[in-house]
Amino acid sequence: MLIRRCIYTLADTHPAQAHMTLHPTGELEVEVAERQQHFIVDFDHVLFRRGEQGMVLICEDVAGAPVCLSLSAYDAFELYHLMEDSREELEELMCDLA
Repeated sequence: MLIRRCIYTLADTHPAQAHMTLHPTGELEVEVAERQQHFIVDFDHVLFRRGEQGMVLICEDVAGAPVCLSLSAYDAFELYHLMEDSREELEELMCDLA
């Protein structure tokens, strides 16, 4: 199981770069330096919704309020699949340990 890192340009009116780290424990770490945002959220609290400029990544349970980040459809698709791959790897590891 590996930590995966990726950088996405947010599709907002003020573009910024979101540095995302997918931890093998099922957590997504997000840092947007231009907005002074940094948080960690479980994969179970991450949603993808269609937005006006692509897809909206919704991270729930972050300091009591959801955080919404606009991504291109391609970037959201890639992130979704990276998260699914990480989930599957974690499940396989847990089954092997049982």
